[in-house]
Amino acid sequence: MIKTRLLRVLAAAALFVCLTATAFCAGSDQTLRIGIREGSKSVSIIGTQGAAVYKNGSLWKKVGANKPVKVELKGKDLVVNGSKSKGAVSVRPLKKGVVKLTDGYSYRGSIECMQPSKASGITVVNVVPLEQYLYGVVGKEMSPSWSSEALKAQAVAARTYAVYHKNSFRNKGFDMTDDTRSQVYAGINGESPSIISAVDATKGEILTYKGKPIEAIFCATAGGWTEHSENVWGNYVPYLRGVVDRSEKMPSYSWTVTTTPEKLAANLKAAGKNVGKIKSITLSPLGKRPMDVSDRGVSGRVLSMTIQGSSGSVRLTGNAFQSIMGLKSTLFDIYQGTEKKQKDSKKENKKKSSRKTTFKIKDKKPITIYGFGWGHGLGMSQYGAYQMAQEQKNAKNTYRKILQHYYTGVKLDKID
Repeated sequence: MIKTRLLRVLAAAALFVCLTATAFCAGSDQTLRIGIREGSKSVSIIGTQGAAVYKNGSLWKKVGANKPVKVELKGKDLVVNGSKSKGAVSVRPLKKGVVKLTDGYSYRGSIECMQPSKASGITVVNVVPLEQYLYGVVGKEMSPSWSSEALKAQAVAARTYAVYHKNSFRNKGFDMTDDTRSQVYAGINGESPSIISAVDATKGEILTYKGKPIEAIFCATAGGWTEHSENVWGNYVPYLRGVVDRSEKMPSYSWTVTTTPEKLAANLKAAGKNVGKIKSITLSPLGKRPMDVSDRGVSGRVLSMTIQGSSGSVRLTGNAFQSIMGLKSTLFDIYQGTEKKQKDSKKENKKKSSRKTTFKIKDKKPITIYGFGWGHGLGMSQYGAYQMAQEQKNAKNTYRKILQHYYTGVKLDKID
């Protein structure tokens, strides 16, 4: 399952608009460059049926099956099995084998080793066709045991994400990373029959808005409602609108963190926001969605809150409070004492909460932070996709309904 990501800054959007037009036209057979190592002093690669080493585009060496190709950095030059190369080298499988890092994963495609001018150490890149890249991604972002329609939705989202983000790290010599800065990718080690089937069944399909690939962001579970992009990123994105999230039957839909006024004060102080002894908290009660209050987003996610203490007050964003308290999301409410909390956020406000927007905090009495969802809440909810697929009994093309539900106003296009 996908981990909570560092939010991407949309300041790079102008760059992507230019780059994705080219990627969109390139088709599903385009290759991607995935950065899998940076700063290595040496790397050892084997070919399961032998390896061919290329320099400057020409065959340089051949190495037998499962015999290592050792690439080292000496000065500014790469040394391959004792022979110096002035530039990058590419290790490709012979016959139908694969290439493998001796201390890592196995990969389709080829492994390129280079020494970028602004980097220290060797940068290792897997050059792999788009569809084969997805074989190693989808199963790391969604469980291979999940229903086929949910996996197809994830495959389309992951493909769209890859097309949109092609060239994102071009200053480092590759398109994307193999970790949560891009999409988690484990090469052949991330593959399984169900994942390959989902990727093949949706070959070339991507999501577009007004003819351009979208940034197909997704999260683990949105906790009943996804969020508008401007309330997370600060930028309006027309296809990232808050919508109902059908994930209430799934794990991590709701969660609880219990603390004390004293612990909360200590956490604030450690974060450089000392207010002394906690006196009160100002935050609108979480209500029925969609919400329309100034301190919460449409989904109910906290945009801002104020904590008053004996030494002053501090105004925090929901993201800041999430970080300070180690919460799963910014979709939460805070209670103290005997206030009754709803077990399902969809039921909030059927009976008006007795909690006031500003409520006093009593010493030494537990504070309960009751929340929903896991992640930023933008785009597709993966648990929501799973539940929608289950409720539709995996009917044909349910994955399309899932995608068009979570990404507003998009089209499903195909790159050939």
